[in-house]
Amino acid sequence: MKNVRFISSLILLSLSVPGFAQDRTQENTNDQTLQIMNALLQVMGEESRTPILRRPGDYDMEYEDVFFSAMDGTVIEGWFIPSTSDNVIIFNHFKGANRYGFPGHLEPWSIGGPGFEVNFLPLYKALNEAGYNILTYDLRGNGLSAPGPTPIIGAGLIEYRDVVGSVRYIKSREDTKNMDISLFSQCFGANSTLTAIEKHPEEFKDIKSMIAIQPLSANAFIDGAVKGAGIEKEAWEAAYEMLTSRRTSDIDMPKCARSITFPTFLVQIRGDYSTKPYDVQAVYDNLPIKDKKLLWIDEGKVIRTEAYKYFPENPTPVIDWFDKYMK
Repeated sequence: MKNVRFISSLILLSLSVPGFAQDRTQENTNDQTLQIMNALLQVMGEESRTPILRRPGDYDMEYEDVFFSAMDGTVIEGWFIPSTSDNVIIFNHFKGANRYGFPGHLEPWSIGGPGFEVNFLPLYKALNEAGYNILTYDLRGNGLSAPGPTPIIGAGLIEYRDVVGSVRYIKSREDTKNMDISLFSQCFGANSTLTAIEKHPEEFKDIKSMIAIQPLSANAFIDGAVKGAGIEKEAWEAAYEMLTSRRTSDIDMPKCARSITFPTFLVQIRGDYSTKPYDVQAVYDNLPIKDKKLLWIDEGKVIRTEAYKYFPENPTPVIDWFDKYMK
């Protein structure tokens, strides 16, 4: 297949790779395939940082700069945005983004892609005006949070420690310890959250609800992004294990979904080139709960990052969901 649109999708999955995205009118050469595999390994296995360009104060919201420890002691930084209720939403983000969003409208992060910004602040503003307190944070190695012990990431297999730390932080603050908590987790952050729930269900027994946007299992990434790039499955798995010391089979979001006990709202772009629809459908099917919802975004979108703009531009479904389970 021709790879230009597919590669654009991958680049906006995380960071752009300068000089990587270009119109390819012929089949990949071996060198091109190796270049693509190395870029994909960077996407899935190495930390990345983008600048925090906007703040809650820019939207007339009061906020605190806060920090807390992940389970392993890694220092995580974020914002706490207070409001008027006893309800708090904990947000995290997708790979290559941070608590503000993603600067895809600026170089070098727009290279090879459509060049759009993802800005979470309008969603925070809408929820804040609806009465919700917000904790939003940078996953390790992103934004201003500290790296972990190495610059290697785990597609949620390491970062689940940050999610547990965020819940513990809310339960430790004098002004928030008795608040009801819901979660809003996205892609890399959704993987981290689902993994945390499976590994430490006791930490999440009081959670009221969750919105999880585009969790991603390794098998679906291989069937979508990896095979689409002309990379053999066995070569990818060997390279990924060599880089991260983890196996792709461990990144299994439908398996993690079996541990979720609270209402959950899943979102996925159906035409996302980076994955296959069966993955999120299996997450949904495996949720052992009655109150669950799956929204397919079918509006001709194929770039994964477009899903993260959806609710900042249309916050009503988010407010309605949390109002149903928290008020």
